[in-house]
Amino acid sequence: MFDIGMIEMFVIVVLAIIVVGPRDLPKLLRSLGRFVSRIRAMGQEFKASIQQMADEVELEEVTNKLNEAVNIPLDDRDVKPDIIPERTEKTGADEK
Repeated sequence: MFDIGMIEMFVIVVLAIIVVGPRDLPKLLRSLGRFVSRIRAMGQEFKASIQQMADEVELEEVTNKLNEAVNIPLDDRDVKPDIIPERTEKTGADEK
């Protein structure tokens, strides 16, 4: 993600120990972890709300298309009446 190599990571750790001190470093890392966790949770919540809005828009589009299909005038439809085949009844004599 950030493309940090081992040397860069080592320099960051050394600077953190020098600036913060070894005694307060665990507290700093814990609070940093909580902060990152909150940021991730907010990102997931944002993503879920965007997905919900997209689903609602798709649902509205499908509903509009169905309503348009239902409201098509009969003259504009290219619908042919169904042809019902003649019913033939078989008798016992025809089967033999």
